[in-house]
Amino acid sequence: MSFTDEVKHELIRYKNKNKQAQKAELAALLRLTGSINIADKKMAVKLKLRYGDLARMIFSWLKEEYQLEVEIRVFKPGKLEKSQTYLLYIPPQDKLINLLKELGIWSSENSIDFSISDEFLVAGETGQAYLRGMFIGGGSINSPRSEYHLEFRCDYQSQARDLIELLEIFSLTGKMIEHQDKYMVYLKKYAEIVNLLNLIGAQKAQLKFEHASIIKEVKSNVNRKINFETANLDKTIEAAIDQLEDIELVATRRGLDNIPDSLREIARLRRQYPYASLKELGEKLNPPLSKSGVNHRFRRLRKIAKNIRRGQ
Repeated sequence: MSFTDEVKHELIRYKNKNKQAQKAELAALLRLTGSINIADKKMAVKLKLRYGDLARMIFSWLKEEYQLEVEIRVFKPGKLEKSQTYLLYIPPQDKLINLLKELGIWSSENSIDFSISDEFLVAGETGQAYLRGMFIGGGSINSPRSEYHLEFRCDYQSQARDLIELLEIFSLTGKMIEHQDKYMVYLKKYAEIVNLLNLIGAQKAQLKFEHASIIKEVKSNVNRKINFETANLDKTIEAAIDQLEDIELVATRRGLDNIPDSLREIARLRRQYPYASLKELGEKLNPPLSKSGVNHRFRRLRKIAKNIRRGQ
């Protein structure tokens, strides 16, 4: 099950606190999952749904709250569908037109209203419920282990613009792009996605998202530390190789017995511990020497080696 599916199933189980919130959620669900069919001047509505629990929830609302006649059909997976699909069919009836008008989907001019009703563009539980319905009907979210991305799919530009306005009411900044004749409103900031999950009632998903983010940050910090230490180790090895080359040149052309005792001591120590750090070499000297002191001795050795290479 994808993370999007997990979030949606959690939201479907959410219980609205009042009738107005339920109305707002139903309005969003009908708008995104339903289609209006008109034949012989009679209107019917079809809702194509992916989840059985969602189909049962909407069926129950329509029957119990609005006393509508509703049929439910189940289609087994086919070539184009990976799982069962559910079709809710609301046949022509007077109460259907009244419901669509009440939900702001059918206008007083007897046409589809593609915008979100001002009744639902509000703060509080009503606006949150509408966002919940929008996500269940046309939302998706990346796994928290990947990049942060949550989006809503809208069929019409006016609907997408209204959704951005609704998000702004809750201090969330949605961005819109057009993709394959659809309008996508998306969030990419971690904090805003977490806030939205909390607003629409997906607390379990929110905690999972936050936990995954913490794990991701810890791994990132560990990787940065490893990369930093690896880079430092590479520098230590490269410096040690250069020092060993200088020591071998001085030993071959001039002889280690012919250089100062302090330089001879550090040269022999480097030969014995070829990949030790300057700090580690300094600790092995008697008396111990600081890192800068050890580095100073190697600079003196390098100067002797350079003179040899120049023929001096």
